[in-house]
Amino acid sequence: MASCRWCRCCRIPDTCCGVDLHNLFAYSTTKYIVIRDARLGLLHYTLMFFIVVYILVYQLIGNLGYLKFNDAQNTVRLTLQEPTAGCNPNDTGCKDSFAPLSHLPYCCAQNSSCKTNDDGSCSCDYRPAFKDYNCTWMSGTSAAAIRESSIVVSTFTHEYTMTLNTSCFTSYPAAAESCDELYIVQEKAQVFTADVESFTLLIDHSVTSPKSGLATTSRDMKGLLFVGPNGNDGSEATALKDGLCSSAADAVDAPRNGRTTNKAPCYLKPNSAGGLDFFAVGTLLQATGVSLESESYPGSGHSTRYEGITINLNIDYSNSVPWHGLQENISYLYKPSVIPRSTFKTTEASPLSPDGLHVLKKSLHGLLFEVRAGGQLATFDFTQLLLQLTTSLTLLALATVGVNIMAQYVLRYRHYYSEALYDRTADFDNISFLERQSDEQLRQELRDRNLPASGPRERMILRLMEYGYRPTATPSLSFRSERAALASAPDP
Repeated sequence: MASCRWCRCCRIPDTCCGVDLHNLFAYSTTKYIVIRDARLGLLHYTLMFFIVVYILVYQLIGNLGYLKFNDAQNTVRLTLQEPTAGCNPNDTGCKDSFAPLSHLPYCCAQNSSCKTNDDGSCSCDYRPAFKDYNCTWMSGTSAAAIRESSIVVSTFTHEYTMTLNTSCFTSYPAAAESCDELYIVQEKAQVFTADVESFTLLIDHSVTSPKSGLATTSRDMKGLLFVGPNGNDGSEATALKDGLCSSAADAVDAPRNGRTTNKAPCYLKPNSAGGLDFFAVGTLLQATGVSLESESYPGSGHSTRYEGITINLNIDYSNSVPWHGLQENISYLYKPSVIPRSTFKTTEASPLSPDGLHVLKKSLHGLLFEVRAGGQLATFDFTQLLLQLTTSLTLLALATVGVNIMAQYVLRYRHYYSEALYDRTADFDNISFLERQSDEQLRQELRDRNLPASGPRERMILRLMEYGYRPTATPSLSFRSERAALASAPDP
């Protein structure tokens, strides 16, 4: 009996300030309605079909949604070598294969076609756009300045001899009171590196992805050189790239199953020595659309050969292919690109005397090849697959939402669909009274209202509530008398 009193105390009033509380705090939930209209069903299943195809075919198979991708990292060793007759310059008897100076238009010729200028340059009839300079033969070692993941290929060298001015010191290295000229500078030479385009650049690299645990070296990988647009190509750059593609018999238009092509974009196989890749410097320049005989930048008055330039050499690694999945071996693409209007110069100083009073200073103008790692390496990951599927399932729910919106607001029978989709229950305020009735009493109430008297007890109660049942004030059993009886009952 105490429990009945608790129920009465917790009973929610029907209204508050004239507002029906059962309507105000009504609970909305999902109810599955079967609308027997083939048009809606076909629309729904068509949307679901295309969504399933999108998830399974495009996202999982095409975009490899079941793989986890991690950024690739690499280490690089770069080596520059002068042109040789197919041999190693470190071997005894190896012959160099430089082009004759008469074939190099940027070198001063020792004849009447060139006029020597006061600054050490010369003006030649066969190259009127820029000044020529004397050329010098250089080995790969002397023409290169190697740094971490980059190399400078010298194209123009400006040498100075600097002598320390002893008048700037009371007793070297103690400084004097003042100093107007620390070093007495004497220009020594200005020279172009002869036939620098024929030098070869060897690239030894390895790749790793710490998060996936993959690692290998270039000897165990296959790669190609990509010759394509950089986004800022002019007509000259395009012509250079097309010329490179047309001159290579093995140029193809795709890295996998490509067909032979004679224009950019194309993919070229690198030269190989001992399992390592190497390229002629001229080939890399052509792949970026750069000519050393072009003006460095508008208004410079000098060629790129004189000013130098910066080239990024991205190595994109991959071990997966869309629509094909994981590959057995890692592959890579060399993607060279130039920084427009850039120049490059570095300075070296070496002592000419033990006391350090005489120093040889070299200003090296040249090509900076900056090697960077790109691409991603993939591994199968169940969590990634589960995440992809879970995210994609949201689209299936959107298909139902989309059909519901069309059914309610767009289609011809939208008013009928809306009535079928939304249902409001009867007031549950009297359900406790009905639950205390016997099954026979419930059936009698149903028969009195010409309602079906079959089904389980809960179905019969809901049927009465949907009809709008209200307890009748009869002497034998009424809602008021029931409440009064409960209120007057003594506690057990």
